[in-house]
Amino acid sequence: MAKLPSVYKRAGSPLYWGSLMINGTRKQYALCENKAAAQRMLAEIKAAQKARSKYGATSWVAFKERFNAWNTANTSPKTAYHDSHAIAYFERFKHPNDLSDITLSVLEDFQTWLKNTATELAHTYKKQKGIKRPEGMMGNDAINRVVRSMKKIFRKAEEWELLPPQKWTRIKKFKTAKGRVAFFSLGELRLLVDAGTREAETHNGYSPNKTATLLGALAGLRRGEMTHLSWDDVNLETSKISIQPKQDWHPKDYECRDVDIPEALRAYLMRLPHSKKCNNVLYDYYGDPYDMDCLTTRYRKFVKSAGLTGSLHKLRHTFASQLVQNGVDLYTVSKLLGHSSIQTTEIYAHLSPLTFAAAVQKFPKF
Repeated sequence: MAKLPSVYKRAGSPLYWGSLMINGTRKQYALCENKAAAQRMLAEIKAAQKARSKYGATSWVAFKERFNAWNTANTSPKTAYHDSHAIAYFERFKHPNDLSDITLSVLEDFQTWLKNTATELAHTYKKQKGIKRPEGMMGNDAINRVVRSMKKIFRKAEEWELLPPQKWTRIKKFKTAKGRVAFFSLGELRLLVDAGTREAETHNGYSPNKTATLLGALAGLRRGEMTHLSWDDVNLETSKISIQPKQDWHPKDYECRDVDIPEALRAYLMRLPHSKKCNNVLYDYYGDPYDMDCLTTRYRKFVKSAGLTGSLHKLRHTFASQLVQNGVDLYTVSKLLGHSSIQTTEIYAHLSPLTFAAAVQKFPKF
């Protein structure tokens, strides 16, 4: 049993007194007439003060500024953007004065509020031309992302010892449908390449959309990897593309990798004209580097003009899906894609020609 603190009597007072050093100042406390009870009271005050010294008052505004500065310095611009949007949603639900206002139940209520708000907006929203989709009308995936961001933010407050540890994992994600990954068929890929070829004929022999199509479908490059790929990263002699950090950008999870270039892409890159304004492999019609969001928007329009549907990232799915369909094992595909975990690559497992029935037949006879 822990030793109780000492208490004392003052002349002329029927009460027991105690003293504690708080932030360099000794404070006196009038307790009660019973010595044992006074000792317990002083022990409780001491414990409360000790806890407050560790998780003392921290304004929400001050913490938010500190977190945003840390987040900007240590995460990608996209991650920082999503986290700042999550904070904005949280402040619409509740604007706390102090971090001590943050509890597990507050985050759970926030998740419920997001779901109910999204449901109400979806009920009244009518998809019509000229009517913008209302902010806050989110599906379960988007709600889960927002809540995941807030968990990360509160865990950082715990790490800085500004918030007592809480079991954030108790808040479960909303269930989402797990559909199979969409990718372009070989026939659709030919349509996109042909559309890019026609585009190049009217733009001095260069089509950024055809370049993006081949970089995504034949090398599996992400959007950021395409827009930051320079000719210094391309070795046509060894047929390799090197994905590596730049001064203002880094690959996902900071993982560098080399991607072998298939002959079709190598032949295309050898004929590709270089920009006079930059050293980027992919550039716009004016020779300037692409902004990632701009590339995404323009490529979606390009796909639509070819009579198809899909996004820039669908090319990366196409790269992986075609490899798996042609018998390349998931481990190799995961390395080519730069996945940090093979679990991410398992979304393509159903495309493997080696079925479970065929797999068990490979057991050797004895």
